[in-house]
Amino acid sequence: MAYNVLKGIVEGSVDQHADQEISGRKVFKNTISASVFYDTDADSPCATLKDVAITQIKGTQQGAILTYDTPHTVQAHYNLKYDGTTLTTRNIVVGSITGSGCGLKELPVDKFDGIIEGKYIQHGPGIHNVRGKLQVKTGNGLSIEDGGIGIPLNSKSGLGLKSNKLVIDPTKANNIKRAGQNVSDDDVLLISDATNNVLYNTTLQNLYDNYIDTKVSQAAGSKNAIQLKGKKGFSASPKFSYDIVKEILKVEGRTIAGEMEVEGNLVCHGAVIQNIKKVTDSSYEIEDDDYTILCDTVKAPITVMLPAACNHAGRILIIKKANSDHYNLRSYPLAIKGTEDRIDIHKDIIIKVNSSSRTLQSDGDRWWVIGAKGT
Repeated sequence: MAYNVLKGIVEGSVDQHADQEISGRKVFKNTISASVFYDTDADSPCATLKDVAITQIKGTQQGAILTYDTPHTVQAHYNLKYDGTTLTTRNIVVGSITGSGCGLKELPVDKFDGIIEGKYIQHGPGIHNVRGKLQVKTGNGLSIEDGGIGIPLNSKSGLGLKSNKLVIDPTKANNIKRAGQNVSDDDVLLISDATNNVLYNTTLQNLYDNYIDTKVSQAAGSKNAIQLKGKKGFSASPKFSYDIVKEILKVEGRTIAGEMEVEGNLVCHGAVIQNIKKVTDSSYEIEDDDYTILCDTVKAPITVMLPAACNHAGRILIIKKANSDHYNLRSYPLAIKGTEDRIDIHKDIIIKVNSSSRTLQSDGDRWWVIGAKGT
């Protein structure tokens, strides 16, 4: 390089004209302008400070990309690097990216603009790619329908849909009697455990032996004992039984009935007790429970009115003229009359002698005298 200065003492600025070689050490006492220097190798004047673009680089990160900081100053960031192949940084904001995005990860699905083909999406074993679209991989019990994924239900599977939910529907199952079959001990039932909210299965035999049988009232008493309703379950008495083989009803106690009908023989191995009543009123109508009526006619005559024969078919009545005063043989007569029926061939019967009696029985049409004593 040659300096455009004069040899010797130079006053003021060095002029760039009149090229002269300066040899040896030169000391400039006054300020000289860089513009007076000329780079003969570059064939141009030397650059001044105002012409230099960068005067300082902040940071020493190797491979860092330089970014503008202040005039004539740039920054080498540790998290913005490029090694010739890969650009490394923490965040990036771009208008568009062209090329493959196979290295991208943790991308929010709601930030994509457009359709992503199924082959570019990682999916689990239940989904597969069908011509660029994700589709559920169907197996046993699942099917693809126009409306989405479906469950092919057999018409007799016992299952149905209610409010778009799969439910058990017993009406969609085969009738157990369809082929002449019926329930058996080994048939299986579904039981919902309400306490643990778990579904179990059980057999009919287990359901009966361990639940139903414990809830049903068991027979009480000895063999052939007739069952009666007790406080809890059944009750029985050994004095009230029926022998099926011998066809004998055994009652060791009183039997009270408004009416009893016996078909066949009535055999009594003890006393037969009938109702007996004493009458002193001048007029008396036979009541439903009357059997023997003693009419005391010492003080006044008595008229006994029989009930309608049609309402008392088979009934027997014994009517006797009694005398309570043994020392007075005189007494008033006793009259027996029917309301609208005849008594035998008579309209009424008059008994005059003490201790006389008549036994009457109805055949449903009239009363008949089947026994007579005295007049």
